[in-house]
Amino acid sequence: MQEVDTPSTVKGVPLAPGDIPLLGHGPRLLRDPLDWLQECGRAEPVLRLRLGPRPAYLVCCRELVHDMLVGRVNSFDKGGSLLDRARDLLGNGLVTAGHTDHRRQRRLMQPAFTPARTDSYDEVIREESAALTRRWRAGQEIDVLPELTSVTAKILGRTLLPTIDDRDADHLSDCFQILLAGSFMRAAMPFTWIHRLPTPANRRYNRAWAGAWAVADQAVAKARAQSTSSGLLHALITAGEADPEGAFSDEELRDQVTTLFIAGTETTAGTLAWLFHLLTLHPYVTKRLHRELDEVLGGRLAGPDTFPRLPYTRAVLLETMRVYPVVALLTRASSTDVDLGGHLFPTGTDFFFSAYLLHHDPTVFPDPDRFDPDRWTSPAGPAVRRAFIPFGAGKRKCIGDSLALTQATVILSAIASRWHLTPAPGSHVRPRLRGTLTPAGLRLVTQARHSPRAGCGTPSQEG
Repeated sequence: MQEVDTPSTVKGVPLAPGDIPLLGHGPRLLRDPLDWLQECGRAEPVLRLRLGPRPAYLVCCRELVHDMLVGRVNSFDKGGSLLDRARDLLGNGLVTAGHTDHRRQRRLMQPAFTPARTDSYDEVIREESAALTRRWRAGQEIDVLPELTSVTAKILGRTLLPTIDDRDADHLSDCFQILLAGSFMRAAMPFTWIHRLPTPANRRYNRAWAGAWAVADQAVAKARAQSTSSGLLHALITAGEADPEGAFSDEELRDQVTTLFIAGTETTAGTLAWLFHLLTLHPYVTKRLHRELDEVLGGRLAGPDTFPRLPYTRAVLLETMRVYPVVALLTRASSTDVDLGGHLFPTGTDFFFSAYLLHHDPTVFPDPDRFDPDRWTSPAGPAVRRAFIPFGAGKRKCIGDSLALTQATVILSAIASRWHLTPAPGSHVRPRLRGTLTPAGLRLVTQARHSPRAGCGTPSQEG
């Protein structure tokens, strides 16, 4: 891959390991992203990347990443090749919008994500979680990620986007699986002429793109037509009418639908899929988790009243997000000339940073590849708080972080209280980074657990 030596190519920044002549770093990013990121983490604080003709840089140091996201947030905006592809997919929604649009969008959406509103979604989360576990049968082989994606999509539809029915939610999930993979491929291998060829993969991508946006447009039209509609979409319509900057257009509302759907399904489902995979590898953690759920819940599902009494359950979730952050790679673009790591970068420079890389920093997390929920049983220190960014940090931190943790805790309690999951014969799990970091090939077999009756509070036996 020929990189153009432009004024924005900063001299003296070392090249990241794994560069392949003509192709750059794209193949390593697609083939073995986690090993490659760890190699980068052992190199320099800032590394030069070859991902197309535009110069880009990987920021590996937690202090520099914190500086980008929090300390000098006004010097960096959403940008870079990954975000360009995300905008193709999601439009100008809350995740992809620049700072100016983001302030307005977040202000209008914030009321739907207050603690009181998040708690009000609990009943729906519990109903859908219980329905999922009732559908399973003992000895059944489960394709875990699609099952979890389906339940999170149903929850999102009933709480935030009620004008999307279950069938449309499933269709959106299928479309976004294709679109996420295709968008990441296009960011890692940005040869635009390849993606215009009439290949089967490009045709699938184009059909999925048209299908997803059609469902989102339909959801917006229904929300406008139903004056008594509930959910975030209707709230945005009514709030926007009174906003001094004007109401949301249909196009802006559609962008929020696609953004919320991706952010509200793929991330939680991916985290839970990784969690159940890790539990199969760590039976001692599984026993401690089961014991806490049985003693505290006694066969019931978790809820806001019981969350404070489930510290180990929360620790298991946090440690899962540390080991396998679903949003593993993000980008920013400098909006001014900036100094990072002793190098002066001009306005418009693209920067990558990785939650996975920071979460595996051995100076912050000793023995970082070890799955150890006890890391989170005591308060986190400043270094941990800066390095641990599964939801981002600063002004652009995920607006739905509390809702995501609530949803994940309830679904986890529903599954783990009723089922013990073991690896399916011949299954081989491998990490796959295609927009989100998910476990490919994760198939588990259900074993019924003998859960106690609700209220008895006695530990259950292993199935």
